[in-house]
Amino acid sequence: MNVGKLTRAILVCAAASALAGAGAAAGESEAAAREILALERKALDGWQAGNPDPCLAMADPEITYFHVVTGKRLDGLPAVKALLESYRGQSLFDSYEMAGPKVQGNGDTVVLTYILVRHVGGETTRWNSTQVYQRKKEGWRVIHSHWSATAT
Repeated sequence: MNVGKLTRAILVCAAASALAGAGAAAGESEAAAREILALERKALDGWQAGNPDPCLAMADPEITYFHVVTGKRLDGLPAVKALLESYRGQSLFDSYEMAGPKVQGNGDTVVLTYILVRHVGGETTRWNSTQVYQRKKEGWRVIHSHWSATAT
């Protein structure tokens, strides 16, 4: 085999290996995205029932949290828990939709963004949601959460 053919063969093998690795990474990313979306839906289902426990269970002890009702950033799980407990027993909506969910990132940190469409009685409201998840030894945890009302 001459040097040119050998070089081409090595490049073809390297490209095939890279593509196989990219496929595995894409598969891992898709699995992580499905897991994140399932966690988020579980938290929203909890809020529909007036139960903040699923939301609190996925919050990291060092979470930071922005919400229009706070007027400031909350730091740490105790502060977030105090806010969320004030809603215990209150259904926040009759039904909901996660409009346009997008999971971005790789490895152990991903960002989930979507618009929460809340239906309460005959009224519909929309909220921008950003959840930053980090994979910890306990599983995926929300390290930052940001909620704001949409402009329309």
